[in-house]
Amino acid sequence: MLRNMMFALPAVVVLLAASHVQAGCACGGEAVAVEGQASDCCSPCSGYVEKEVMCPTWTTETRKCMVTEYKQEQREKTYTVYTRVPETKQVEQTYTVMVPETRTKTVTYTVRKPVYSTVEKTYTVMVPQQETRKGTRTVCKPVMVEETRKVCEDQGHWETKTECVCCVDRCGCPQTKTVCKKVWVPNVVEKEVTVKCCKMEQVQEEYEYCVTVCKPEERTCQVKKCEWVCEEKTKECQYTVCVPQQKTRVCNVTTCKCVPVEKTCTYTVCVPVQVEKEVQVRVCKMVPKTIQVPCAQPCCQPSCEPSCCEPCCKPRCGLLSRLRARHAACCVTACGC
Repeated sequence: MLRNMMFALPAVVVLLAASHVQAGCACGGEAVAVEGQASDCCSPCSGYVEKEVMCPTWTTETRKCMVTEYKQEQREKTYTVYTRVPETKQVEQTYTVMVPETRTKTVTYTVRKPVYSTVEKTYTVMVPQQETRKGTRTVCKPVMVEETRKVCEDQGHWETKTECVCCVDRCGCPQTKTVCKKVWVPNVVEKEVTVKCCKMEQVQEEYEYCVTVCKPEERTCQVKKCEWVCEEKTKECQYTVCVPQQKTRVCNVTTCKCVPVEKTCTYTVCVPVQVEKEVQVRVCKMVPKTIQVPCAQPCCQPSCEPSCCEPCCKPRCGLLSRLRARHAACCVTACGC
């Protein structure tokens, strides 16, 4: 999108400049006369002036370019491989064997012999004895005590009341019967009564008890004592030792010999090749185009008059104002604006 705007910017500048070209006044100082109007440079002109502008046009072209392509190619190479070939030989070999041999030797050794003897030994034993001792203990004894307590006594009486009762006679018919019955009418009275009760009291008393006490007592007894005495003895014993002995034997030894062998293999490589190809490319070209531009503003002649050059040479701010002033050649050459 930025690329398209860069190409369209010159066309916008040309259109803005062409819109301010005045009829009858060329920037080189020549006056163009318009039909029906005076050739005075500073007189207002009307109508249209033809102007040729360059317009950007996008086209697609076919161009040839060199392209690098990779082509697969089969190649052969020869390499050397070492193969192990077994080879058997007979070799005389000397080796050592250990032969067992029995020998006899005299050995002196020490033994410990027990010797028993009788010894008198004194020891202490604990003998139990009974002893009587006195002590104090707390016992509970019952004691009769008189106490005053509040009790409730029912001093009611019996009363006779009549009541109607439903009953069934012998025939099974219901009938009402008046019955008299005694009813107790209660009359609870609270009063104090003296009673005797038994209470337990704790009393200290002395008593005797027996205990068993162990007292030490020395005694004597006969004990057998064993003492170990060292004694040297001699004996003959046989032992076996291994004696080295040299022997010779013939054995087969296999060795591997490396033999070079040449082999050939095929491999594929990619070779770069320059190829000419046609490519579709978008190209921007400037095409000339004639347009009609209205002429409505006065244009200055080469002679610098303040009243003539003031409209087009007056400095203005902004990008479009600077572009318009750049293409107003009449004022640039005449007034030096």
